[in-house]
Amino acid sequence: MYTLVLESVGLGLLLLVCALPRVFSSSSRMNTRDSGSPVADMSRFCGLSGFAALGALGLIAFVSHANPVRWALVAVLGSRSSLLMLCYWVLLLLCGTLFYSRGISSQVANSQNKLVLHLKRKAYHILAVLLFAPGFAYTPLLLHLGFVVALVAFVGAEAVRALGIGPWAPAIDRFMRRFTDTRDAGQIVTSHFYLLFGCALPVWLGSSSSAACLAGVLSLGIADTAASLVGIHFGSRKWPSTPKTIEGTAAFVGGLFIAVEFVYLIAPSENGALGNMAMCVVLGLLEALTEQNDNLVIPLTMYSAATMLHHSDGSLVHWIPALVVAAVLAIPSLFIVR
Repeated sequence: MYTLVLESVGLGLLLLVCALPRVFSSSSRMNTRDSGSPVADMSRFCGLSGFAALGALGLIAFVSHANPVRWALVAVLGSRSSLLMLCYWVLLLLCGTLFYSRGISSQVANSQNKLVLHLKRKAYHILAVLLFAPGFAYTPLLLHLGFVVALVAFVGAEAVRALGIGPWAPAIDRFMRRFTDTRDAGQIVTSHFYLLFGCALPVWLGSSSSAACLAGVLSLGIADTAASLVGIHFGSRKWPSTPKTIEGTAAFVGGLFIAVEFVYLIAPSENGALGNMAMCVVLGLLEALTEQNDNLVIPLTMYSAATMLHHSDGSLVHWIPALVVAAVLAIPSLFIVR
């Protein structure tokens, strides 16, 4: 049932994203009296969003022969643990909102200090750990649905911002631009989508390995944050082809290894420490040398590696092909001068 919900919501969001630019580009050329007014724009946006939501719900009901709204309410509100987790999430999000709006947000808005901006972006990674790790441990189904709700909210907010819909667009744009860097130079801000998908995809894909399901939370929330903090404050020796430091990579490897071992201490596995260390080293090199968005590449790579280790009983022999491929890809890039 959950897979059907995810697929239907994804189809509804795809149709909404395809329809919104066409509707608002055509409405901007109209000479009607209310064309381009905030009320008219929000009415069109809400109407299209409602149509897409009804389409997704109708598809779920047609295929599953069940009431999707009732199923979701039972899944979310049917147990005490789910209610407590919802209260915890709401409280944490409220605290995070107050921290950003009244804390150091003004420093980022009025400063060009890259260090402040970088640290604040990593604070989102820490927030992801606090949000998602307890959810996976105690209410996994609620976490699955929570990721879907977050995806819907992100797509809706980005559509409002990018298309300038209604009175909320400028406020959303100002908030988003506080955390952008060179990777968000286009019209669409993608950093928050990469972070969400990096944490959500391993959970949605599922695995018998707890570390594989938590690949995004562990690699981004803990290891990547440790690498950034150590690299900024203590890093002095940089990799030849990247601005990232060897000290930061060492912190990434160490932080990820400790996090993985802690997860397997709570949820025992036959994975050996040597295999887990080899995985962390490969991921550390990939994080340091890749030119792709690491918020998506690292979690998916770790998901595959942790799942493979889990099914191979932690034997390092199965890692020989992966280590050879990683060496072939990583070693030449060390000598490329950009």
